[in-house]
Amino acid sequence: MRNYIKMIGVVLCGGQSIRMGSDKGLICSEAGGKMWANIARDKFSCVSVPSFLSVNQSQIGNYHLHFKEQDLIVDNPTLKIQGPLLGLLSTYLKHPSQDLIVIACDMININEIVLKKLQDLYNSTNAEVIVFKGERIEPLCGIYSSRGLNKIYNAYQKNSLSNNSMMHALEKVETFYVPMPEEWKRFFKNFNTADDLN
Repeated sequence: MRNYIKMIGVVLCGGQSIRMGSDKGLICSEAGGKMWANIARDKFSCVSVPSFLSVNQSQIGNYHLHFKEQDLIVDNPTLKIQGPLLGLLSTYLKHPSQDLIVIACDMININEIVLKKLQDLYNSTNAEVIVFKGERIEPLCGIYSSRGLNKIYNAYQKNSLSNNSMMHALEKVETFYVPMPEEWKRFFKNFNTADDLN
């Protein structure tokens, strides 16, 4: 059985949010006015892990207005990649011995049963990565072990990552794809544009 104490939660907030038109992590929900970054972060309480926010260099100033410096993991400027993979590998380089349980900041519908399912599988399998698969693979809600992230980072260093896609990264590791129950699809809705909020 793995050491669950070695895990940290990471909310991926470092996207460009171009289609939304504003930083998605800092959007406030109508109900209670809580920021999406906090909504996602609070979900980790059901699996009892410390949590952090992954942000890019341009977001630091705005996030310092709402969060402590130690709550943020800033994209590593030495990594010449983009997208969520940059956030994951930046977190790995800062916390190389930690396994990561990850949620994108716009996955505000994720239910605690999803995270508990990931926790159970983490404790009962030896997979390097655990993600859900329904009609499509959902790489932005899952568990990434330090062992798996080390493999992905080594592939990056050897220039064997042909692109920045998460799907390509998952091919470099032992990935366990969890069949997604039909009734769970609503939990994985991404809110990418203002129209999605209606």
